[in-house]
Order: sequence, then C-alpha cells, then structure tokens
Amino acid sequence: MDIRILISAVTQCVQEGSSTRQALGSRLEQLLGAVKMLKSANVEAVSLLSHITLVCVRLLSPTANISDKERELTLQSLLEALTLDKRKQNRQITEVHAIIIDHLSRLLIPLFAMDSFHGQKEKKEVPEHTRLLAMRCWKQMAVGIQSVHVPETHPGNEIQRTMGLGRYLQCFFPRDYMPLVVCALLDNAEMAGDQKIRVEALEIMSDILDQQGVLSNREVLEPVFPGIVSTLARIALAAQLPKSTKMLDNYKKPSSLVRSLAVKALGVGITVVYGAALPESAASQGVNEYDGWADRAKNEIESVVLQDSSSHGRAEEDNDGSNSDNSQEDNKRRLLQILWRLAGLRHSEYPSLVNALLDMFTSVVFGCPALQSTPCLKVALETGLVISMLNPSSGSAAAAASQDFLSQLAQQFASSKGPVRKQIVAIIESSQMLFEQYIAGGSDEQRRDVLCLLAGSLRVAGQSDAKALVSSWWSARGLRALLGALNISLPGTSLLIADVDGSSEGNARDVPYVLDGFRSAELMRALEEFVGRIAAVFSPSGLCAQLLVLLEGNGDSALHVPALWMLGQVAPMAAGSRSPAGIAQPVFEYAVDRIAAGDQASDRTLQKCMALQAVSSVVPSVGPAVAYCMDTLLFPLLQISVSDTPLLRAQAQRSLQILSETVQSASISLMLKDNIDYIVDGCSRQLRSVELYPSVFSILSGAVKLVGSDILVYMDDVVEETLDVCEQTMDEESIALGALGFLETVSGAIAQSVGAEKMLQHEKTPVGKAEDDPVGQVLARLDEMEARSGMDTLFDIPSDDEDSNETKPADDDQLATSVENPNVSLGVALPGHPLAIKIALVVQHLLSAESSSQQLIALKIVQNIVHALVNTKDLLPLLNQIWPPLVHRLSKNHDQFYVAAAACDVIDVVCELGEDWMRRRVKDDLWVHFARILRETSVSGAFTASERLLVCRVLGTLATVVQRVALDDNTSWELSCLAIRFVGNLATKNDALRLLRHMVPAYGDKIWLVLAKLGKTTIDPSTIPCLPGIPAASLAVPVDICQTLGL
Repeated sequence: MDIRILISAVTQCVQEGSSTRQALGSRLEQLLGAVKMLKSANVEAVSLLSHITLVCVRLLSPTANISDKERELTLQSLLEALTLDKRKQNRQITEVHAIIIDHLSRLLIPLFAMDSFHGQKEKKEVPEHTRLLAMRCWKQMAVGIQSVHVPETHPGNEIQRTMGLGRYLQCFFPRDYMPLVVCALLDNAEMAGDQKIRVEALEIMSDILDQQGVLSNREVLEPVFPGIVSTLARIALAAQLPKSTKMLDNYKKPSSLVRSLAVKALGVGITVVYGAALPESAASQGVNEYDGWADRAKNEIESVVLQDSSSHGRAEEDNDGSNSDNSQEDNKRRLLQILWRLAGLRHSEYPSLVNALLDMFTSVVFGCPALQSTPCLKVALETGLVISMLNPSSGSAAAAASQDFLSQLAQQFASSKGPVRKQIVAIIESSQMLFEQYIAGGSDEQRRDVLCLLAGSLRVAGQSDAKALVSSWWSARGLRALLGALNISLPGTSLLIADVDGSSEGNARDVPYVLDGFRSAELMRALEEFVGRIAAVFSPSGLCAQLLVLLEGNGDSALHVPALWMLGQVAPMAAGSRSPAGIAQPVFEYAVDRIAAGDQASDRTLQKCMALQAVSSVVPSVGPAVAYCMDTLLFPLLQISVSDTPLLRAQAQRSLQILSETVQSASISLMLKDNIDYIVDGCSRQLRSVELYPSVFSILSGAVKLVGSDILVYMDDVVEETLDVCEQTMDEESIALGALGFLETVSGAIAQSVGAEKMLQHEKTPVGKAEDDPVGQVLARLDEMEARSGMDTLFDIPSDDEDSNETKPADDDQLATSVENPNVSLGVALPGHPLAIKIALVVQHLLSAESSSQQLIALKIVQNIVHALVNTKDLLPLLNQIWPPLVHRLSKNHDQFYVAAAACDVIDVVCELGEDWMRRRVKDDLWVHFARILRETSVSGAFTASERLLVCRVLGTLATVVQRVALDDNTSWELSCLAIRFVGNLATKNDALRLLRHMVPAYGDKIWLVLAKLGKTTIDPSTIPCLPGIPAASLAVPVDICQTLGL
C-alpha cells in the first residue's frame, strides 16, 4: 500500500474520532511496517521523514485524543524514519526541510518533559515507555540529521541556505529552547523511576555535548552549564534531592551505571566550556581574577586527596541548579567545589564509576587549557594519579586508560616547565610532608592515597628527577616511617611437614601473612606499587643494600620483620640483573642468620617466617644459578622444616619446594639426594655439640624420609657419631630419644632397601655355577678366608653355659652348631648390612634401659634390623643376643604394658624368620609369660584400655606361633582352655577366634573337648570327665562356635 494512502487513512481515523478507534490502531501498525519496508527499499530518507511528520503533527499534538498505545506506534514509526540503515556509508540525513525540524522539536519535548512545558497549566502523565520513545526520537533527530534546508520564506530568514542542526536551533529557535531541553533531560536522568530512561537521558546529554552535538558550541552551552554541572554532580554523588523538588517521594537513588554516565557527560561538558585556550590578554586577566576568588576559597578547599574532608567546609549547592551570579569567577569556583566532591568517588567500589571519573579528570588535565592555572588542575592530577595506580596494569580498557594518562603526564613533565610539572613537584613535596602522619595513623583512604600519589608522581617524573626529589627524604625519614607502619601477623596453620610427600608438584601451600594496616586488596596494591617505584628510583640492588644495612645495624627488632618483608619484595627485582646469584647471596646469608636464631619467641617466629618468605621470593628470580648458593640455603631450610612450630615447618617446606623447582629437580627428594653432602656436613658439625643442637636428629630423620634408602651410602660417619651419642647420653632422655628416633628411621630404610634388593635377586636367573664363573670363584675364596679367620659374624655367640641348662633336643644341637659356624649350615648366607650390624651392637643393650620410651624405640629398631638381616649369617647371632632382654619385657609390670605389646611385635617377626630356633624357646621362655597374662585378665566385665591392648597383642602373637612352631600336649591343651575364655568378650572375640582357627588343624580335638565340656556340642557334658584348666560352665561362649570353627 502507498504510504500516502496510509497517512490519509490515519488522518481520516483521527478526524472521525472514537468511532474508528480500533481502525486507527490497525492503520498505525500498517504504517510502521510500511516505514520499515520503504527504508529497506532505499526510499529517500527526507521524503519518508516528511510524510511521517504529517502524521506526528496530527497525533502527537497536546490536543490529540489518542491512546498511549497509538502514541507509541506513532513514535516508533518516527524513530524508524529518523534512523538510517547502518550499512549505508552516510548514516546522517541531509537537507531536511526546516519546517520538519520545527514541528518535531516542539512536539517531542512535551512527551518526555517531567514538568509543565510552554505554559501548560497541568502536565499530563506520560507513560515511561512513551517518554523513552520520545527521548530516542529527539536523540536521533539531534544526532541523525546532518543539515537543515532553510527556504527564503522561512520566518526570520531572507535567503535560501543550508546549515547544521545546532546552528539552526541557535539562530531560529527561542533562546530558552535548549535550556528547556536540557532541563527535561536532566529531570529524567535524576528522577525517572525506570533506569532505562535515566540511561537514555544521560547518553543524549553526552551526545549533544560532544564535538558534533547541538550543544557543542561554547557560547550556547555556557549560560546553562552551571545547572548542568550541579545536576550531573548530584546524580554522580547519589546525593539527596532538595526538599523543594517535586516527586521527591518517588525518588530512587541512581545505580552505578547511571552515576558513571553522569560523570561521563560532565566530562564532555567541561571540555566544551573550558577546552579552548584563552587569548593571551584574557589569560593574564583570568590569572589575576583567579587570585582574588582563590584567596576566598582556600579556607574551604585545600587538597582533594591529601587533606581530610572532615576538616573543610562544603559549599552549599544551589537547589534549582542555577547560580545567581553567572560570572566566570563564580562558575570556576563552583566547578572546583564540585570536582573536589567528585574526587571522593575515587574510593568507590564500582569500577565503571571510577573509570568514568578517570576519563573526566583526564579531559580536565589535557583537554582544558582554560583550567591549567586554577586549582582544578591539582584536583584532577591527584585523583587521576590515585585511580591510575590502583587500576590493573594490563589487559583491560581501564588499564589502557591509566597507562595513557600516566604516559601523557610523563611527556608533559619532561617537555616543559608548565603548570603540570609544577603541580607534580608540589604533589611530591606535600606527600613527603604528610607521609609519616598518614602512613602510620591515617585512615585506609589516606594511606592508599599518599602511597599512590608518591608512586604515580615518581613514575611520571622519571628516575633522575624522582631521585633528586625524594633521595634525602627517603634515607632520613621515609624508609623508617614505612617500615614502622607495616605490622605483620601470621595466622596459625595445621600444615605439618608430614602432610607433604616430598614431591614438587604443588603439594606445599602458601603460608599467608597479613599486613594489619593493609588488609584490603587496594591498599596492598598501593603499597606494592610504591615499593616497586622506590626500587626503580634507587635501583633494586641499591634498595636491598639499604635494607640490609638497616637490618644489620639497627637494634630495634620491631623493624626487622617489616624490613624482611620488604626485602622479599625488592630482592627479586634486583636478582634479575646481570649477576643474580651475586646479588642474592647477601640476602640469603642474612635470611639464613635469621632462620638459625635459636630464640622461639613470637617475634623471632615472625622474623623467621619473613626470612623464609624472602628466600622463597628471591630464589625463582635467580633461576638455575641458585645452585651456587645451595651450600648456604639447603641445610638451614631442612633444619627449620623439622621445627616445633607448624607455621615454620610449612613455610620451610614451601621454600624447599620452590628451590627444587628452580634448580629443575623433579622433586625435593632428588634435590636433597643431589646435594646430600651439604646436609651431612651440616649435621656432622652439629653432632659435635649435640647439647646445643638437639634437633639435628630430626633433621637427619627428615632427610632420610625424603630421600629414602639412597641416602644410606652417605650415612656411615653420621650413624657412628649418633651411636656414640647414644652410649654417652643415655641418662639425658631428650637427646637419647632423638638419637634413637634417627636410628629407627635409618633401620627402617635399611630394611626397606634390603627387602627390595632381595626381591630383585630372587627374580634373577643364575647364570651358572660358582666354579664356572671367575667372579664366583673369587667370592668363594673370600668366603673361605673369612671363615678361617673367624670373621664370619660381628656378633658374640653365647656359649651353652650362658644359655638354658636344660637338655637340648637334637634339632637344637644342630642349630647351635649352625650358629657357631653359620657358613656350614646356611651355605649361601651373606654378611648383613654393615649399618644394621653397627646399630644392633649398640641398641641391643638399650632393650634393658631404665626408660620405657627408650625401650620402645629400641624394640622398633630391633624389629627393623631383624627384617634387614633375613637370610644372612648374622641373623641367628642377633636373635641369640636380643632374646633374653626381649623375653624379660613380658614380665609382670602393669606400668609398661605398651612395652610388652611392642615386644610381641618383635616376637611375631622372629617366629616368621626363625621357626626351628623358636621351637624350644616357646615352651621354656614365652609360654610362662603369655599364660600368666591370659590367666590374670578377667573376662567378666569391661577391659581397661591397657588390658585390651596387651591381651589382643598376646593372642595375635600366639596365632603366629601356632602356625610356625609345634606345641607340646600340655601347652596346646592349656592354650585351648585359655583362648576359649576370650571368645565371649566383644573386645577380644575376633583375636581369640583367629587364634582358634589357626589351632584347629593341629589341635582341633583339644578345642572340641573343651567346647564339649562347656555344652557347646551335641555330646552331654556330664559324660566327659573333669579335666584340668577347663573354664567354668557359666562362661559366655557363642552357641554356634563349633560351626564357626568348622568342628
């Protein structure tokens, strides 16, 4: 359908009134579709707009009686006509007839103005969606129409001409038109309930104030600029509206997006008004004129950043957004007040608002020459520096804006002696004066600002100028003031060295520290930026030297912890130089001195943690060259990794992990193995004065656990020195237990390594007989020489007189012969591990030590050594020597039940490895103690913890014995009677049943007879005669026990 026919139909519907209301809505929908179709068909935009304007004149006039839906359809058609296809190169409409602009300009404003307009007594309520469409139409008209055709017949015009829209509005519209438009937009931006309307109004303000906007002319904007500044600032600050404002009850505070758009629009407006430089004469007058009002304002406004806002009065805002005196002097003073208040938003939690603030102050500094000689420049510089230093350094639009601001400042500082350079120098000087006051006792905002101002100003000034400006202040007061403000605390942690398995794949966690005055992320970033900038000014190596001199020569221990923290921040920068290891070595040496300090006071713990933190920070920056510092670092780190303080252990573990990764070692274990000589040397030095270094045994144990059995080849001297310590310091419990703990670790590693070697040897296929192998012949001759010389064993073999006086059976006599000459009976037996034999010779005497703690560890060591000597000619001599004190551990002593339980563990191992050797000893030595323990333990009632532990271990050991050693009739009968007693108690039931199951194959008849006497079989108990040792019939025994045991 032709659009002219549609327009005629719409006009006819309007003239006919309500009778055709439904048809009007349908016609308007058809009109909207036709506009979209014609626009895509490249119909001339001016012609299409002319036709749509005719409809708007009819339907959008204040007197038109149409519904809200019909008004919205009309506005949608107009918006489509004003919007050109985005694919077209020229997206603006040209040569629009002036009469169209006249009609649209007057029709649209009342639709989105929130107050009466042009003398209307009452303002009709316009729906928010209609207001939004009207605003978008006006915006598209303002930015989408490039030129206006003004015929000679147009009122006020004499000749035909074409001009821009802004110029046309200025020349042919009333002077109050643009102020009314601005007021309507600002009312919507401030008081509209719908955020979309607020956003649209502020975007329109930015567009019309832009370079090509209808308000981009300074002469047009300047009269209304005070009101614009006041309203936009009020929106940005989310300030409460004046009480006289209408619609106050429905007011909602603006969102962060709305506030950031208000700041953006304000920045654009400031650039328009103050962007042009004043002529030379006017500039000089402006300076003199400024001096007068600056004196009056200085009591109200000093510095945006470096003075506490509570100490200054705030200027009262004009409620109606205008100022009674529109002089340039008052406008600038009011702008300064508003900029000062807006600068407070630099601490906002909304990034969009902060970034908009940076853009605005960037425009003030670099785009407003007229403000260069006013205090507005200082406000803008200070705020811009603070925001730029806190923004991310890269990877975002905010980072790019910050870098651009700082680079432009650096160029102006280096290229001239103008106001920018002068203000930067003034900021540095004032920051130095207030640094001590703010960094120590100021608020979080003050600390953050003073650090950012100094860091940003020094970056802008460059290294040479910055060093000249701050050198004397930093060395005299600045460094100590900063360190005095860094109160560091370390929270507790449950991370232990045992929680880390020794690999370097991220198992160790960072140990967090807290700077009490710098807990927020922004404060920490400001501090790090400042420290980094100071390091750049004095060079990192120079600042490290300053810190080391302060640490070594200052008796004030309160400065040591923060100085170590700062050293950890600066040293990595210095380590990136040409000789990283040379620069890092002094840092490592001082850190190691702090780590090695013996005092366990809390402040010393903090110092050690910070020293470890410094090491962890410096090591990666040195790189593989840190291997040259291994003799300095490795042993102290391993030493602190076994500290009594969990926090120190965790931090040392992390440092070891970082060190292993830096030297490109696959794990901490491999790193320690490759550098084991440093550890052994350090431990040997401390073993010579073990009273001063009792933790040396923990260090050695930790090294063995981390490295494994590969470390044993380096341990001969250390083990011998430890054995000497055991013999000399048995009466000093703590030292003796430490030494025994290390020997237990070593014996465990030996047992593990020997077991692995035997498995490998077992899997190998022999290549031939010994006599056919030259190497085998040599070994055989060596065995013969060793046998002849009596060096077949390192143990003393007990004589028959020292052993039991009872007559030995034939197999025991044969066994004694094999003990006296193991090579004869065992044939292929080899000597045991040398370290295991050395340890056994000393530790066997400790089985009878007075200290039960020493006995326990000695029993564990013996158990490990027995495993290590399996299939060697030294095993049986060892068993002969340890047997008497081992059996004595089972004697009646209720205070050492855990020692008896540990002795049972060793007896288990001996039974498994020496079956024939154990046969006589079970009856003569063990059974008397085991029977006593089982008889004396009552099965009625609850067990104590000690009774339960000991009985269960005895039952478990007897289960091993009956599998390996044949029992005589008396012993097996007595054991059957005693074991059944413990089946009915839940605490011992499982262990007793396990023992009975192992007895059933050899002694099942005795067990059945006891159960039959107790009535647990189908046999009548009265038919069975009374037998010795049978439990009472009242004993609680499960009814199905025979079925359970398979009897």
